[in-house]
Amino acid sequence: MSHQGNKRQKHSPSSSDLQTSPPDASQWTQMRQEIMDSLRAELQNDLQSQVDQLKIESSQLKEKAAQLEGEASRLEKENSELKTKIASLEEKVKSLENFNTAKRKSKYLEIVKKNELWEYPLAVPTMAELMSDGYSEEQSVEVIRQIDYIKDVTTEMRRCEVINFVDVSDDPVEPYFFYEGMLPHYRQFADALMEYQHTINYMEDKSFLFTMVRDSQLPAQVLSLLQEALKHTHFHRLEFHPIQTETEGARWRYLDFIYNCVIENTRLEDFRLCDVTIEHSRYIDLLCELLNNKASLREIKLMSSGTEGGVLREIFSKLRTENVQEIDLSNNHLSNLRPTDMSEFLSSNPSLEELDLSNNPFNEQDIVYISDTLRHNNTLCRLRFRFGDPPTNWNLLESAIFDSTSLNASYDSNHHCHLYIYSPGSDIGRFNTCDDRALNRRKKIYVLLSKRNRRRENASFLEQDGIGIKHIPQILSLLKPFSEHHLHDKKGTQGDDEVKPLSIAYEIMRDWRMPELYRLDQMEED
Repeated sequence: MSHQGNKRQKHSPSSSDLQTSPPDASQWTQMRQEIMDSLRAELQNDLQSQVDQLKIESSQLKEKAAQLEGEASRLEKENSELKTKIASLEEKVKSLENFNTAKRKSKYLEIVKKNELWEYPLAVPTMAELMSDGYSEEQSVEVIRQIDYIKDVTTEMRRCEVINFVDVSDDPVEPYFFYEGMLPHYRQFADALMEYQHTINYMEDKSFLFTMVRDSQLPAQVLSLLQEALKHTHFHRLEFHPIQTETEGARWRYLDFIYNCVIENTRLEDFRLCDVTIEHSRYIDLLCELLNNKASLREIKLMSSGTEGGVLREIFSKLRTENVQEIDLSNNHLSNLRPTDMSEFLSSNPSLEELDLSNNPFNEQDIVYISDTLRHNNTLCRLRFRFGDPPTNWNLLESAIFDSTSLNASYDSNHHCHLYIYSPGSDIGRFNTCDDRALNRRKKIYVLLSKRNRRRENASFLEQDGIGIKHIPQILSLLKPFSEHHLHDKKGTQGDDEVKPLSIAYEIMRDWRMPELYRLDQMEED
């Protein structure tokens, strides 16, 4: 007990503790003042620290601004110097162009003056002379025709006249013969052709020049003369047709002749190879090596190659041009394409706008590959087909341009390429006729809705297409541009399957989910 009592006594507060008095007013004032002074001092220190930091940052910013001003000043100076250099270079280029133009003109006028009174130096044999040498009347007529043509063209070139068409050929007479007396005339022609380069140089922006070697049975001596002349005479267009030959070696020499005629031509824009048999991969390699390096080239025609076994198919993977805009591969034996042939061909020729694949024996699988590529391509502007015996699934090509199975499929079709199919029953050519892809897309949706409207099927098809209620105003707005088709002064511009847009709108508003449309309208108002 006493132990517990002692313990309680030890922990009990004394009476003096209970009688401690609170601070008086002066003490409270002093304490408050000390706290305020402390806070003020702390705040002043913080503010001073911030001010000091801002001064440092301001100094740094001023320094950075000065650096930027110096950099801007330096760049302005460099820009001014570059402008001066560019102006100087432009002036030099202009001066050089003027000099070159004057030089070309001077050379042209020099030749004009030199050849002003030029006369063809060789005599044309007479019928009597030729027939006395053993030639038939028909052969004699053909020899005189050829020599007269060579004489006329040679005279025109010597006198620097503008020639739009030069035809170096003969008209075979059976049995084939070559009049040896023509060789001197071809020498005159070749010499005039080489000198004519100066006229081409001067007339470059004023004439469109074209030369053609076709149906030729010319001997090696003549081809050698023409090759040397064409190597130095850079026409804008060259067209080659086959020589009459029986051996592969002769055909290879002819392709080598074509290669040598073209390889140095820096002005060639249009290259045409027609009816020349391409029967080996090395022929394709030679052609592609020639054409792939021609920056000036804009148009290539490789028509009627007579190739069996699809050798020309290799051109899809080997022809790689930068600036060619039109390629014609019609009337060949293209078939059995690989799945990626068409897509690789288009990607390897990025500037290609027009492709003609008419009269090739494509099979059904080829059509599948081509249509798949066409559906996703957005560079090709025109694609041409003509079928002699069309594959049964040729309409896949049309589906790539206008897939009418649903609105979504129509929306996702190709709206860029104008497809020409010369086949009965095809009207796909009336689509994608506008440069505006959005307008092409609108027309297809309009035609699809028009076809359904004639059978009053839009309501059911919209359900099947999964078209949401909120998309109806957008679909109806697509029809607005086609209202003018049905004005009196536009009569006849619409197709048979194009109804008045108001008819489509009326059908949809009458037959399709009107309560939901009303509720949607009310919800938007609320």
